[in-house]
Amino acid sequence: MKLFISVDMEGISGLANWQEAEISKHMEGDLLAAIEGALEAGVEYILVADSHGRGMNIRPEILPDNVDLYRGYPRPFYMVEGLTSDFDLAFFIGYHAPAGFYTGQMDHTFSTTLYRVTVNGEEFGEAELNGLFAGSHGVPVGLITGDRALFEFSRNKFPETTEFVVTKEGVSKYSAKLYPVRRVREEIREKAKIVASKASELKIFSREKQEEGYTVEIELVDTLSADFASLMPGMERLSGRKLKYRAKSADEILKLINSVSILSSASRFMNH
Repeated sequence: MKLFISVDMEGISGLANWQEAEISKHMEGDLLAAIEGALEAGVEYILVADSHGRGMNIRPEILPDNVDLYRGYPRPFYMVEGLTSDFDLAFFIGYHAPAGFYTGQMDHTFSTTLYRVTVNGEEFGEAELNGLFAGSHGVPVGLITGDRALFEFSRNKFPETTEFVVTKEGVSKYSAKLYPVRRVREEIREKAKIVASKASELKIFSREKQEEGYTVEIELVDTLSADFASLMPGMERLSGRKLKYRAKSADEILKLINSVSILSSASRFMNH
């Protein structure tokens, strides 16, 4: 059995701010809890994608011998780089709510320049966008861990077979009520073991394609960010901050989001 794990930072236990010390240590702790549970269930191979910032948070030397690691940036599919139909299931560890979600811990959607993303009219965060990619390759998401805002946003979007672990409750963007780290990691380990042991019963995350594929609308935080992002071929400008793109596949959606994130970030240099 093969498992793919994407590990982010904002939904990790014990953290409340991007300026925290020992971010890597906390990310590794939640990740290793998930790995331990999966191995106990009989998983034979694990691929981890370090999915926070420039992807240089997880130290390869702390991982078991049957775990490979994607590290660094950029990558074509960033948070789900390496995820193919060869995998039996996926875990999303340390995830968070999309930009603008009240009490979302360090809320954003891929980049601080993106404010809202919809696919065929439905708002998606990073979990849903990556889940759609996984589902398009026939891989179910078995476990998602993160803050309560993530749970409230994503629970009803994913199949009932997807397990969640709530790691903390946001008070504001950079403040949270933290749950005991040892208790959270034990729950991660237990649920990882449970879902991995019934991988064949898990349902994939999917959304029906329209005749022309998927209609993706992206709202940027300001007009300058949209000015840059609108330079992409095939992009339609709907308003000052809103763009539209028709994607043929989930793979294309992720490449689109990554490209818009990079292009729109150029606006930061123009503002100084």
